[in-house]
Amino acid sequence: MDNEFSQRFAMLRQGRGLTQQRLAEKLGVTAQAVSKYETGQSLPDVQTLKSIAAILGCTTDYLLDHELAENERVDMLARERDSQIQRELQKESITLCVGAGALVQMLMEENKNQYESIHKLRVRLAGEYGILVPVIRMMDQIGLENQQYEILLFGRTVAGSGRLEYPMHFYPEETAKTKDDIPAAEPVYQIPGVWRMKPENDEAGKEDGKKNPISCMEMITVHLEKVILENYGKILNRQLVAQMVEIVQKRYPAVVEGVVPERVSLARIQKTVAALVAGRVPVNRIDYIISFLEEHTVDTKEDFEALKAELQS
Repeated sequence: MDNEFSQRFAMLRQGRGLTQQRLAEKLGVTAQAVSKYETGQSLPDVQTLKSIAAILGCTTDYLLDHELAENERVDMLARERDSQIQRELQKESITLCVGAGALVQMLMEENKNQYESIHKLRVRLAGEYGILVPVIRMMDQIGLENQQYEILLFGRTVAGSGRLEYPMHFYPEETAKTKDDIPAAEPVYQIPGVWRMKPENDEAGKEDGKKNPISCMEMITVHLEKVILENYGKILNRQLVAQMVEIVQKRYPAVVEGVVPERVSLARIQKTVAALVAGRVPVNRIDYIISFLEEHTVDTKEDFEALKAELQS
């Protein structure tokens, strides 16, 4: 088999910080197939090869060693190494890590749906709180136990963790009915209940006093929302603030032009938005916040309370 391809493929995957399982999910193949590509036991088909090149940020010619001079090879390797260093310097704000077991299957299913649950969460937080949430990276992590997950901030701080019984659903405030039911407290708010397989014709939640069963992915999004709202002051950076201001500028140009950053700095807007979100105050009206800060040049406790009251009214 093509040893040059397998070496380059492995180097690029590792340089991108992708596990074999994670790359397999993106390609729609098995982790065993990715392993065989790297060991030279097999080669991908044409369509998969194109997908590999797109995901790893290279050309198919580079992967197949076509028409590349020695200086181009050195340049490609240098760029890959620089990219790896940059990724280490700039960790994603939020990362969802799952144990290399059943939960990986859950992420593969989400991948097929283009991570619709996470997208809906980001849209909902934008609508309810007026906040922008950065892209949430999802990956498997060998150090975690099967069915365990962690939510990391900047690749280091564990802001949330728990255990799920995928593909079961969680039934809040119910007790075990069969030997297959698993009594537990859900990991977000520690509400007691049981994990059980959800029948196709399940009627839970339709009866008085019963709550709807919660899927593992729904549990994850609830935990992500809690972590995001509790830590938004850390997650919110100047770039996100600039994006918020840009959105306002397109709709209300007079509010922003000549005001931000000339009279109201991005740093001040960032500090104010973070404090408001920490108090669960929606910040959908960034235009009003900018105008308020322009009129109140000194930040006082009284002015902040007045701003909160206006935004909550």
